[in-house]
Amino acid sequence: MSEELTNAVTALQNVTNKHEQLNAQYQGTHDALAGNTQAMTDWQTQSGTVELTDQNGNKHTTPTLKSLVAQAQSVNPHPDVMSKAQFEALCQMRKQQYAGSGFVEWGKHNSGHPNINEGLWQYVAAGAENSLTLGDIEQNTYTGTSRSFNPIVVIDGVQHVVAYVGRPNTQNRPTFPPAPDGTKTYDSATGTVTQHSNAEVAFASETDTNKVITSRKDLVFLESWHEKIADKDVVFPLGNVQYGVSSYEGITLLNNLVAQGYSAFGEWDQNTKGYGVKWSTLSDEHKAVFLGEPEHNIYFDPKAKAYIQVRYRIRVIEGHGDNWPDAVSASKGISSMVYNQNTPVKPRAKLETSDDFGDFSEGYFLQKNHSYNQSNTEVGEFIGGTSQGLLTYLAHEGSVFAIPIALVQRLNQGAYHPTYNPMGVCGFATTSNPDSQLHCTQWYQNVVTQPTSTVDCFDVDISRVPFGGENWGSIQFGWSGRPDQYKYHDAIYAGQVEDLRLNANKLDVNQLREDMMRKSVSGELRGKEKLLFTKFKTLHQGYLAGSNTANAIFKDSSGVSLNFYDNGFPMYTPVMVWQPSTNTVLYGQISSSNSHIMLTGSPSNLGKSGHIIPTTLGMNMSDVCYFAEVWALSSEFDSLPWVDIIGSPENIVAKFPDGVVGQWVPVTPDGSGARFNLNRKVMSAETDLAVYWDGTSWLTSTNAVNLDLVQNSVAHPALFATNNVVLYFYESGAGFTTAANNSGIVGEQGSVWYGSSYQTYFGNRLQPSLTGKVATSNKSGPDTNAFGYMNLARYVLNESNLPRDPSISSIYASWMSPVLNMSVPTNNSSAVKATYSVIEKNGLLYLQFHGAELKHNGTDWGDDQTIPIISRENTKTDLNGNTVKVFCHHTQLPIGIAYNH
Repeated sequence: MSEELTNAVTALQNVTNKHEQLNAQYQGTHDALAGNTQAMTDWQTQSGTVELTDQNGNKHTTPTLKSLVAQAQSVNPHPDVMSKAQFEALCQMRKQQYAGSGFVEWGKHNSGHPNINEGLWQYVAAGAENSLTLGDIEQNTYTGTSRSFNPIVVIDGVQHVVAYVGRPNTQNRPTFPPAPDGTKTYDSATGTVTQHSNAEVAFASETDTNKVITSRKDLVFLESWHEKIADKDVVFPLGNVQYGVSSYEGITLLNNLVAQGYSAFGEWDQNTKGYGVKWSTLSDEHKAVFLGEPEHNIYFDPKAKAYIQVRYRIRVIEGHGDNWPDAVSASKGISSMVYNQNTPVKPRAKLETSDDFGDFSEGYFLQKNHSYNQSNTEVGEFIGGTSQGLLTYLAHEGSVFAIPIALVQRLNQGAYHPTYNPMGVCGFATTSNPDSQLHCTQWYQNVVTQPTSTVDCFDVDISRVPFGGENWGSIQFGWSGRPDQYKYHDAIYAGQVEDLRLNANKLDVNQLREDMMRKSVSGELRGKEKLLFTKFKTLHQGYLAGSNTANAIFKDSSGVSLNFYDNGFPMYTPVMVWQPSTNTVLYGQISSSNSHIMLTGSPSNLGKSGHIIPTTLGMNMSDVCYFAEVWALSSEFDSLPWVDIIGSPENIVAKFPDGVVGQWVPVTPDGSGARFNLNRKVMSAETDLAVYWDGTSWLTSTNAVNLDLVQNSVAHPALFATNNVVLYFYESGAGFTTAANNSGIVGEQGSVWYGSSYQTYFGNRLQPSLTGKVATSNKSGPDTNAFGYMNLARYVLNESNLPRDPSISSIYASWMSPVLNMSVPTNNSSAVKATYSVIEKNGLLYLQFHGAELKHNGTDWGDDQTIPIISRENTKTDLNGNTVKVFCHHTQLPIGIAYNH
């Protein structure tokens, strides 16, 4: 074969080989493409994995689309819900928007029932026992400035719609434990509460520190916390674990998905159950309802790979007595929410138990500046924590907070008696049916056995208290042994409530100042005061014999120093001293030196060691003085169930040797029909009851003592006879200011208000609060001026906005008001003038008053036109030589939250 032919055959063979290689490569690619096509079909339609082949023939196992979707959904099945970052950014925005944590909207209140303040009201009716109401419903007759029917709160930047708490509508009705029944004791040394089998056993167990609870305050607050939905596999509408409706937007809810304690108002509550729905049973459509509506407060935490719901409950803590400290105020303070040093309120958050109190090691609620609070919390809120940090075992990332709502003063279920049980509501067995539990009478009527101790007022054989199915003193029975406005043990009246809610909104401080001053003058601002208890003794009169700056000495008519210690007045006994001839009333305590008393003119000095020389307060050394042991009961009210005691000290001690609730009117009755000026301003004539001893028996008189609401006095020649002892019951508004240190003002200084009008809504709640004197002038008509405002002529502040005058340093000028243009008063009424401003204490705002009492001498008011700048209280001499009170007072309760303007 020629070389050419050989080459041609070789070339042809090479072409054939190449062709065969191309065919093989094509077939492999075709097979790979066919396999990948099927795999792509399976990837789109099947679960699990598929195998894909690359151009090099390498095999790759890949999850299918369904598997990838399932995997994504296991992380965040609804990507449209807020992420944690988005939720926190929204919270941060609200923290910038509001002054702190508190109420953004108060909610409406019912116009047919007394309200405490905006959005918080009393409802005394069967079916609503032991409860308060927040908010109202559109179907009712409502009122209020709120833009929403229900409250809206913000707490640590989270906004909660507070509605349907224990109710099937936008109202919220937290319930309270039953009133004390005399069977529990509290040991203040250990913090231990003991439930006894009956009152007799409880009283028998009393020691110096272990006492029967016969009066208490219950604390109400809102608790908010972050919780994984998966922890309980339950979601709650609005995050409200006390939700009171069985459906939400067509979704059926159940109230048996969690332990009852999770929804309970307190450890005493065995009934409240919140409605929710099992999360894992919801369709995607129904899940979207909760995830897509921001009021349910749900967000996704990618780190935890879980949905978080911010939840809330209203808690009602059964107090161990009346003496809650100021630590229940959510200020910038350094304290914690405790009843005393042994009993912190326990954060509950996601726990399904309902303990009210716990141990410090378990966690407790901290104020903003508490040393253990390392978080940047807001004014207005408490945060749960311990010395070890946040409570991560209770809430997601330890986020659990509280904002206060109210303190509620409770009465008790025992029989009312003015000596042995002033907080009772029931009565006693009556002589007409001595063995019947169905018959009852008041203490001053025909009782089988007069009580001689407090335990008698709870003894079912002596008293008629809730026992054997007969619920005496209740709303249901409609009968009460109390003589005042508080009738039933299972009712909560507006006057028993101290409103702790804070306005979270940033307020124009100058507008706030004027709004709050208007409420001060009209008597709308709320306060709290205690009832007095007076115990005259055999030794009850003497004469001022001298005084130094530490205490005053008293002697008898022969000049012999009085022996207080051996006559029922041991060292430090709280006392009041009256000198009727000079109309002087002083307050203090027996000194550490026998025969001596430490006294001032301020009621706040009762039982304390302040002293001002009595002659500078109006007392002389020639006229008789009377004195008694007087102390304040622990209970507090905004509307006081006040009692004035009328009679001679000798007759009073004979009828009430163990003392009696009330304050003595220092005039001895003589049957002449003379008027008796009452100790406090009468708020209304509805409670106008006199219970009196006529020398033979106890009698009553209703609306028959010639009450004069202008003069604030009573008169009746027969009732106020020489040997009678009278207890006069009436309603009086508590003071709402308290003596305080001069503080730097926020915003601008206010003007000057003055007044002497007898009408409460023209300043006759403010004036007694500032001076302790009731105004009685009824000047009216053209060219009369019993109250009004005038601009300050001059005021001086230092660089810290602290009010200053020459009493501080000679470099400062006096604060001056214009010439006083107030009419000559009727009834020799006293008056007051005061300038007002807003101040800040621990992040909260209060009104501050500087001013002076005014006295008219028939010609003029003796006003020197100055406004003294002092701290707390003192006296000065006016231009007519009268001793008048001067003061610096603050409102008892805050009026807002401070913020950087």
